[in-house]
Amino acid sequence: MRSLQDIFSEIATVPDFFEHQIDSVHYRNGWGDSPLHVVCCWGDCEAIRVLVAAGADINLPGETGFTPLHCAVEQEHPEAVALLLELGAEIVRDANGSTPADLASSLGHGGALKALAVAQKE
Repeated sequence: MRSLQDIFSEIATVPDFFEHQIDSVHYRNGWGDSPLHVVCCWGDCEAIRVLVAAGADINLPGETGFTPLHCAVEQEHPEAVALLLELGAEIVRDANGSTPADLASSLGHGGALKALAVAQKE
């Protein structure tokens, strides 16, 4: 399993995190995004587990109200969606009033929508 520092180093290659010294799961860039937002956009389930275990806020909204769950849905990573829900992610609305299911539906991301539906039935 990768270390926190390994994950932070990978995140530092993302344009919105260039030249930032990421040293905490609570770090936020200028858009309000955290390391967890980034790895959810990547669909990196191992990194999601590491960051959440280290205390990352699984429901932290970014500037537009996107939570890590919204990020995983937007990039259509159904495995990450299922994992986030298993780890306790809540279904919340973003700044536009959209839930992750609304987002998945509007983008035609059937895999993410199915993962959300399965989790809600459990």
